[in-house]
Amino acid sequence: MSDSKRRIVVSIVVVVASAMALGCSSEPQPPELTAALASTLILQRWARDEMNHFTVSLHSDSLIECGVRNDLWKLAEMDERGYKRTAYQLTDKGNKELFAIDLKESGKGHEITLRGPYHLEVNNITPGSDPDTRNVEFHWDIDWDKTPAELKACVPKFELSGNLVGLFKLYGLEWRFISYSKPDDSSAPPGQSTTPAKPF
Repeated sequence: MSDSKRRIVVSIVVVVASAMALGCSSEPQPPELTAALASTLILQRWARDEMNHFTVSLHSDSLIECGVRNDLWKLAEMDERGYKRTAYQLTDKGNKELFAIDLKESGKGHEITLRGPYHLEVNNITPGSDPDTRNVEFHWDIDWDKTPAELKACVPKFELSGNLVGLFKLYGLEWRFISYSKPDDSSAPPGQSTTPAKPF
């Protein structure tokens, strides 16, 4: 092959390769899931009162009395399958500030489910079990400035925080926040919440 023919063949190969590269790059690529994007997607769900009911466990000998005094909960009699029992239930005021309670007379293992609002910080993003999923580790804590005074009086700030792992999945070109689990939750696969998330 002469030099001129060789140059023509090389030129054609270069043009074809360039055209193919241009064609591939013209297709929209999914965005990388960054800490900023993950935070935005989590906050969007919280703004719709979705996936924002976080439970904290604590030990306190004064919590029950404090909540009663501040009208957060009261002792009530309930009838379950013909059996009557007493338990602490949220008052009307308490229902506006908390989502649920499970209080123990022993003072150990109280559970309070919060409504927020919260602050959050994304700590780490790792690949999920599938190529189109990511696990996002984040820390949340209560927005203390917006926490009702009655709750502040009964539960210290450091108790109203926690760590979670959020599962994110790519749908087309869009990442979605699907569910979450606790980092030490061995009963569920990473990113799986025991409470299903509401669909978009």
